[in-house]
Parts: sequence; structure tokens; C-alpha cells
Amino acid sequence: MKRILVGALMVVMLATPVMAASRDACLQHNRIWTWRAVDDRTVVVADRNYHYYTVHMNGGCIGLTNGGAILVFRTWQNLGCVDRGDIIGVRSPGLGFVTCSIENVQAGSS
Repeated sequence: MKRILVGALMVVMLATPVMAASRDACLQHNRIWTWRAVDDRTVVVADRNYHYYTVHMNGGCIGLTNGGAILVFRTWQNLGCVDRGDIIGVRSPGLGFVTCSIENVQAGSS
């Protein structure tokens, strides 16, 4: 009986983060198709399935709105969702490479 109870509790504990993540916006960096900068703190990103996400930065991200800027999403997991605290690198002509921290990711475009 104890084993069944322990097993059931383990299943619930492991399933809870997965169920919570399914309600949140999950932008996988390896599925990003296109992006556009709204301002120096906001990027709208579309994935390969044409789902749109709004990514907000902590503070300003220098060079984000410059034409020819290239984004590099750096997440800690290959297939994980882009999330708060992840780093975005911005390579912009004339400014070099700048890193910015993500504040949050929301489903939809603003």
C-alpha cells in the first residue's frame, strides 16, 4: 500500500510542472521563424506554426531596433521554452554583440 501511495505522489509531483507549463506560453528557440522589434524592450516572435509571442526584456536592449540586427536566443535547454532570465544576444551593425535578459514571454502579439 505504501508503494502505491508513494508512486501516486511521485506521478502527481512530476506531472504538475508539465500541466502548468501547458497553460503558459512556450516559445521554443529552435522553432523561431521570424521576429520584429517593437521597441528596445519588446520583440514579437513567430514560430514555424505561425504562433506569435511577445518577448519583454529587462531594461532596454541596445541595438535591438537597428536594421540588420541579428538575435541569438540562449536557453539552458535545447527543447525548453524561452523563459524569464534567459539571455538574448543582439548583434547589430556598428554596435557589436550585446546581451539582454528576458523578463517574460506572452502568447500573442502586442
